This record gives sequence, C-alpha cells and structure tokens, in this order.
Amino acid sequence: MTESKRIVVLKIGGRSLESGAGGPEAQADVLAAEIAMLGAAVVVVHGGGAEVSAWCERLSIAQRFHEGLRVTDAETLPVAVAVLAGLANKRLVSRLRAAGLDAVGLSALDGGTIEAERHPLSATLGAVGSVHAVDPTLLETLLYDGRTPVIASIGDCDGALLNLNADDLASALAAALGAESLVLLSDTPGLVLGGEVVPRLDADSLAAACDHPEVQGGMKPKLNAARAALAAGVTRVTIAAWSGPGTLRALVEGQGGGTTIASAADTAATPVAEVSHG
Repeated sequence: MTESKRIVVLKIGGRSLESGAGGPEAQADVLAAEIAMLGAAVVVVHGGGAEVSAWCERLSIAQRFHEGLRVTDAETLPVAVAVLAGLANKRLVSRLRAAGLDAVGLSALDGGTIEAERHPLSATLGAVGSVHAVDPTLLETLLYDGRTPVIASIGDCDGALLNLNADDLASALAAALGAESLVLLSDTPGLVLGGEVVPRLDADSLAAACDHPEVQGGMKPKLNAARAALAAGVTRVTIAAWSGPGTLRALVEGQGGGTTIASAADTAATPVAEVSHG
C-alpha cells in the first residue's frame, strides 16, 4: 500500500548512470540504497545523454545540440533507444533490485503512460518529442503494489519513436501523480549565477532566471521543467548534483545543496533569492 506515502519523482542523469569501474558504479549503488531508504513512493526517470554520446563516438556518429537539446537524427535515434531503454534502464533496475526495491523498467511510451507529440523544433532537432498528455494509471498501479517504476525517456508518436527530454518527462509525471517533490539530479550543482549556486528561488524569481543571460545549455530546459511542475501543483523542485551519502534524503527534505525552487506554500518560512540581470 502506498496511499499513506508521499510521492517523489527523481530524475537521474550524469555520472550516476555511467558504466565503468570505480567511482560512478559505486556512487550509483549508494544512490540506489538511498532511494530504498527514503520511505516514499518513488518514480525514477532517467536520462543517459553522456552514454548516448559515448556510443555515438564509438560508432563515428557526429553529435549536435541545439539550445541544450540533443539533435536526434536518423543515425542517432537507434543508439539513443538502445542505450536509454536498454542498457541504462536495465542497469539501473538491477541496482535498485539489489538494494531491495521491486523495480520495474519501462519506457515513457509503455502502457500509454506518455502521449507524445513532435517537438515544435523537430525540423531542427529531428526525432525529438514533447509530452502532450500523461496517463498515470500504470504508474499508480505499480506504486500501489509497492513497486518502483524506472522510466526511460523514450516516447512515440504515430508509430515513430521519439527521444524525450528527461527533465520535461519527470516534470510531467510529477504533475500527473501529484508528487510532493521533484528532484533533478545530475552533474549540475544547481543554478549558477555570478559564479555562485543560487540556493533557493520562488516562482517569480524563477521566471527571471529563465531569461537570465548566464543561463545556457541544459540549464534552461531544467528551469522550464521546474516552472511547469510548480505550475501544476508540485510543492518543491530541486536541481542538484550528487554530493555523497545522504544527498538524496537531504534534497527531498529541502535541506540539501543545489537550487531549490519552491511553491508559494513552501516559501513562507524560508527566504528566497532575487534574480537580476545585472
């Protein structure tokens, strides 16, 4: 039963998903153990862009990006699907199961969870999609049964596979599930302005941050995902990097590092930063 549990949507990207000996795998195992100990109903969404790039490099496929989003051309799409829905997803499921969670690996298209549409910039981005609608029925069933859905950011439209931005996917799922917290965990320490991480924003400051000239690359999609989640009723969104054992619990409780973006209800007791364009 999960009716009495809060729901947390956790998007994982960056080195926590990498393969190879040493730090990254050990870090991922610690992260899996922390998810198991949260005491919340957790939906895990994952990217894997670095690994997609690595495999493309091995296959001599050139990589291009536009406004922080991967250009997914005809050569890149099969690699993205194989890595995200295959290797990255099943490796993460395996680690979570080893940590004691009944993890179930899915893609966004499975069970009709996500109804995707082609991205407005698909002429430039290629086989990239946007989330049009969410049917949370399958995920709610899994959560009710005590399972942990692990979702790869692959969708479809009219029978064609599409690469989805994992931050946008996590935001849409958090909204549809009525999640209390959305954590966007990657190698990015948070919103950095003037050389320093901005610890906390409210909705008004977030709007200014999205247009700030220092916000470049993948940070803009993260901020837009945060804004959409808050507008849909999610209480708190945190953008942060892994910083060792204890990171995840602190972030979920709004006490960790990174940048916490809070709804009006969550900002009453905590001062927030003001963002100016200098």
